[in-house]
Amino acid sequence: MSWSWNKFTKNVAALVVPVIVYAVAIGALVGVMAGVTFGLSDTTTSTITDAYGNTYESTDVALSPIAGIVIFLISVAILAVAIYMHAGLTTGGLDIADGRPVTIGTFFKPRNLGAVILTALLVIIGTSIGSVLCIIPGLIFGFISQFAIAAAVDKSLSPIESIKHSIATVRSNLGASLLSYLVQVAAVVLGELACYVGMFVGIPLAVLVQIYTYRKLSGGNVVPVEQPGPPVGMPPPGPQMA
Repeated sequence: MSWSWNKFTKNVAALVVPVIVYAVAIGALVGVMAGVTFGLSDTTTSTITDAYGNTYESTDVALSPIAGIVIFLISVAILAVAIYMHAGLTTGGLDIADGRPVTIGTFFKPRNLGAVILTALLVIIGTSIGSVLCIIPGLIFGFISQFAIAAAVDKSLSPIESIKHSIATVRSNLGASLLSYLVQVAAVVLGELACYVGMFVGIPLAVLVQIYTYRKLSGGNVVPVEQPGPPVGMPPPGPQMA
């Protein structure tokens, strides 16, 4: 967590601004969906009188076929933005782990996007099937596939190989993987509790925690935290030359 926080504080704008942009895009799509739901729905109001003579109105809202189609398309667009965001943030996080300088634009240029999209869809399908069966299998699949997107971006693996790589990494390092997963969830949840504004910090932190864990557990490299230099006017430690 200390590495993640250090890298976050040194790249605040580059990490936070993209999250804000992605959040605004998703929020706008959700707003359009809400407008379509109310604007293109069939509304029926009926008056009901109960056994005691009290009268009240009941309103039933039914989606029209057009509204259903539009809502489906918007839902697909929201999913696409979410996957693109995940790919972009992962790409930028890996660059930070490599010690490369990052800018706001870095997080809008995901690598291996095609493989990432297919990998994300497979993870979503697997998690959904597991959740339908008994919720717990879905949670387990989401946990063991947590490094799949990172593997797809970092190693240019196929979707199936990315998921297999994630499963193998988690299985070989169950304790560390679970701790990292819980820290990621906690960062996002705490951000939600802070009136959602905290998510602009929580999401980048969760990404950095995941990238650090992924690289360490899979044998990859992570640039070390920069050590502060000696105070001005003080010689560096170690033997000094005359």
